[in-house]
Amino acid sequence: MDDKRKRAASTAESKCLVAELPHGLITDILSRLPVKSLFNCKFVCKTWLRLISDPHFAKIHWARSPTTFLIQDTRSRYKESTDILLVQIVEEVIRKTFEIESIRFVPNTNLPDTGVDILNSCNGLVCCWGMSKGIFNDMVYVCNPILGECISIPVVKKVGKRKKCGQYFALGFSTASNQYKVLHTFYLGREFVTQCRAEIYTVGTGQWRRIGNAPFSLDYLNANVFLHDSIHWVDYDPENYRFICAFDFEFEKFKRLSLPPDSQIHDGKGRHSVSCVGVLKGCLFMAFDVCSECGEFEIWVMEEYGVKESWSKKFVVGNVHLNDYVCYEPLFFLSSGEILMLHEDQCIVRYDARWKSFQDLTISQGIKSIKVIAYSPSFVSLQDIAQGEEVKVLR
Repeated sequence: MDDKRKRAASTAESKCLVAELPHGLITDILSRLPVKSLFNCKFVCKTWLRLISDPHFAKIHWARSPTTFLIQDTRSRYKESTDILLVQIVEEVIRKTFEIESIRFVPNTNLPDTGVDILNSCNGLVCCWGMSKGIFNDMVYVCNPILGECISIPVVKKVGKRKKCGQYFALGFSTASNQYKVLHTFYLGREFVTQCRAEIYTVGTGQWRRIGNAPFSLDYLNANVFLHDSIHWVDYDPENYRFICAFDFEFEKFKRLSLPPDSQIHDGKGRHSVSCVGVLKGCLFMAFDVCSECGEFEIWVMEEYGVKESWSKKFVVGNVHLNDYVCYEPLFFLSSGEILMLHEDQCIVRYDARWKSFQDLTISQGIKSIKVIAYSPSFVSLQDIAQGEEVKVLR
């Protein structure tokens, strides 16, 4: 038998063996695959497509869903449509290496057919604000780009005759009520920067409702900020002292969290205030520079949520050039001890703590300005979790 026939016979035998495996075992194997590989498996045969499309598979996969990242070219917001890149880091723990797999999300297939600005994600859903020629419009979207589904949430631009300004949105989830909610903070007319207001949209209700005045406004959100039913961000008081803000989607309350020791740094004292928050292995972390002259910043982890005394210093990143406008945001902590970081909203770099060295990754090569948010892919349909909403299937 020649090589060609041997290969054909081997392939046929493999197909037969796979077909004989119990469906439960196949489902278990598929649920562990990287997202890109899983997409390809949908086209192997009708059986696999049916298994992957089953709601039971969606639950199993979600429990194991890895954290990936969505990368947006911020210049694309000025276009009539937006492409977004999904990037997954696939680690090989034994060899202490990793590979990068990517999928491109495109309008009319994964995303709304308009320009959007990605804001944040929660449990596999992505919150976007619609844009037209670089100007935000009156529509917020909640999407599942994996399934190509989305709902549109209209936003009223005025209250009476007063125009809303300084607006921010964020998506969150309440475990107790099993509801997704969108938080909206804004100012009215001349109240700008004096009195912030807040309202909530509970997915499925079809309406916004006021929750009173807000002690502080939503602001720029770092890549991975959803933890314990709350979103987190860093803000500054009038004297430029920073603090950690949070909004609890279960109780619909704003709150402050304590800072790590020695992190309350004031500008003008030889130190700077570049800082960010994120999530590391189920815990909140804060990264901040300790001294621009030292060329170092620290990463502290709150090991017990809400407990001030549980802050613990985990990493010191050295050999960096810091000033008020140059910062590094930790995105992904590899098992090898290396850290992937967003640098100046321009590129993603790999930091080796042993050599205190940086290496640019080719993930965002050719893009001069990027926005990155953490994302856990989900095969759970909006049809199941957004009942009462008009779910648009984009595919």
